[in-house]
Amino acid sequence: MTISAQILSADTLISGVLPALLLPLISAIVCLIVSEKYGWVVAFISPLFLLVSAAFAVYTCYHQLGSDPLIFNLTWFSVAGREFDINLLLNNISTLMMSVVSVVSFLVHVYSIGYMADDAAQRRYFSMLGLFTFAMLGIVVSGNFLLLFMFWELVGFSSYMLIGHWYEKPEAADAAKRAFLFNRLGDAGFVVGLMAIWSGYGTFNFADIDIANGGGWQIVAGIGVLCGVLGKSAQFPLFGWLPKAMEGPTPVSALIHAATMVAAGVYLLDRVFWIFAPPVLITIAIIGASTALIGACAAIGQHDMKRILAYSTMSQLGLMVMAVGMEAPFASMLHLITHAFFKAGLFLAAGCIIHTLHQAQHHSRDSFDVQDIRNLGGLRKRLPFTFVAFLVCGSALAGLPFFAGFLSKEAILEAALHWASHGQSWRWLLAGSAFVVSFLTPIYTFRMIWKIFMDEEVLTQNLEIAEAPPVMRFPLLILSIASLWFAVSFNPFDFNGWVFRNISDFIPPAAGASHHPFPWLSFASIFWIALALALAYFSRNASIRSRLLYEAFYFDKVIHLSVELPINFLGNMTRRLDRKWIDGTLHTAAYTYTILAHVVGWFDRFAIDGLVDGVAWSARMVGYSVRRFQREGVQLYIFWALFAIIIFIIWTLL
Repeated sequence: MTISAQILSADTLISGVLPALLLPLISAIVCLIVSEKYGWVVAFISPLFLLVSAAFAVYTCYHQLGSDPLIFNLTWFSVAGREFDINLLLNNISTLMMSVVSVVSFLVHVYSIGYMADDAAQRRYFSMLGLFTFAMLGIVVSGNFLLLFMFWELVGFSSYMLIGHWYEKPEAADAAKRAFLFNRLGDAGFVVGLMAIWSGYGTFNFADIDIANGGGWQIVAGIGVLCGVLGKSAQFPLFGWLPKAMEGPTPVSALIHAATMVAAGVYLLDRVFWIFAPPVLITIAIIGASTALIGACAAIGQHDMKRILAYSTMSQLGLMVMAVGMEAPFASMLHLITHAFFKAGLFLAAGCIIHTLHQAQHHSRDSFDVQDIRNLGGLRKRLPFTFVAFLVCGSALAGLPFFAGFLSKEAILEAALHWASHGQSWRWLLAGSAFVVSFLTPIYTFRMIWKIFMDEEVLTQNLEIAEAPPVMRFPLLILSIASLWFAVSFNPFDFNGWVFRNISDFIPPAAGASHHPFPWLSFASIFWIALALALAYFSRNASIRSRLLYEAFYFDKVIHLSVELPINFLGNMTRRLDRKWIDGTLHTAAYTYTILAHVVGWFDRFAIDGLVDGVAWSARMVGYSVRRFQREGVQLYIFWALFAIIIFIIWTLL
């Protein structure tokens, strides 16, 4: 790949990119510095930092969109004469994504002021939100694989901390460990991909990689990068962590598992689309289609509103990944942007419902699972604002006309038809899976909205329910507006609007593809969605009790048995080996050396020192006796001489 780009000037860097990138990091540091006594201040400081960051990001996007890419290089370190750079690359998709991430993160920060008001660990929560936003923005603007991987791992760490924010709950702690484990599995493949990139191309910089000279390393590098995406974006077979991650706070679900973190993998596929060889692209298409189908079917069998949204996210990400494999990264990127807004809106609306019902339960001392849609009903009159916001964002998810989701899904469906019509017949199976997913999505979306808002009340009749505070409704308003069609194109039936044009300028459509090769597709999509809604309406009272769908076809169980349990078993065995044998051997050696030292010390003190001291004492006593003998005079000499003679005579006579 060769990127024709201008050098990013220091003025442009300082005036836009650096503030947008660093302000979330400063927010994270400030939140930790603030003393516990003034911990409540972070709920206002952190959103303020994010507001300024979002303003700089939007400003940069406004001035850069449609212009030539800009590159900033700074030597990072050198090894054996080879220099490694801090490489920032700004183009249409990076500036668009930077704006999306910063704006959604700002809205989640504002929403968290109300949702996390009574949380005892607000400092840690807002600090990790800021760190996560910084890491995600770093992924977006990185211009080489090494820098991107550093931010990639930082995203994984901060998401681990946020998922397990309520670590005193065993479910939250287990969900955090599960997310960490699955991401590490994918990242192990990513490291192999980085090694292949360095071996094949001798550089990590996007602009310097020439795929024509990579040889066989291109396939290895592509598969390695894909492994990292499987973990981060919850693709088959590493998708089991995403539904479990809903144990974290709902704003975390909105930010990490709907709009940004899981989107990082798809963004990476779009950003380095040129590195994937044709066999890898086919693999990507198959994995994406499988994930989309599994997620959509599993969403139908769920009753927890957050799990429905989680499996929906998994399904929509599968569509995006499939679009990349079908050589349509422009369509994948378009759906990634629209999905960020309407899915974040759905999660935050679900959070409003959960928050208000928990408050109502607290006052009435009633108790039931407020996330189970079977326990709700009739909330459209009690929560009218939340109902409208949920309906708008849900309509965008279902792909209804006049909503952003309709346009981005149409782009994917058109790309699927074009890809299938220019290849082998088996491609129609994958293209057909996109239409099946687009049929199932309105069904589970309608069922969720009907059970929560339209159906008869079940367990909420005696609760005094009020709307969430304005600080939680404001983000919903912005996200609902961004879910309408004009956020993508002024023509509600033509996705070729300002967003699409700026995306396709950087990642053009596949060769021979036109923007509208299937003029009947819009009418067919409307009919298809109407048919799905009709089926959902007439089966609205049907009780879905499929264990197969609830367990997502047991793929998660298989991964749990074949991967998680062996790894946990190996970890436990390693820990026991370390504690019982390695530590035991070391402790035994230490105790042996200690005892030996004591024995040697005793021998030194009582034997060697005793012998030396004894000789010295004997010499001292002899000297003392001689001195006394000399002091007594002649009489003493004569006495001892006579005494010796007498003794001698007696000895000889005997």
